[in-house]
Amino acid sequence: MERLRGLWACLIGFAVLAVLVLYLNPITDQRQCPNWGGNGNASAFRDDRWDLYLPLLCTVWLAAVIVEQALPSARRSETRGARALAAVLITVGVGCCGVGPLLVVCR
Repeated sequence: MERLRGLWACLIGFAVLAVLVLYLNPITDQRQCPNWGGNGNASAFRDDRWDLYLPLLCTVWLAAVIVEQALPSARRSETRGARALAAVLITVGVGCCGVGPLLVVCR
């Protein structure tokens, strides 16, 4: 438990986001989009609202990770700077490189 100090929001947020994306089962191939061969925007999700909810969820996750790094319990570690940087970079990386392509695949 001591090794995970300052990484709980990162790990739990990643697990929640991964399960949610697996549940939503978005389109990952552009040829499967409803607007393939046509014009206009379409959503990679069955419900168009997830085009808004998923980036908002990633933003809330990033805010939770940053707030956790500011808590006194996370600052007691000797490696707090590296751990905080890793947590924020992982969160931004998953949000931009993992979720971002899902949001633009059918655009």
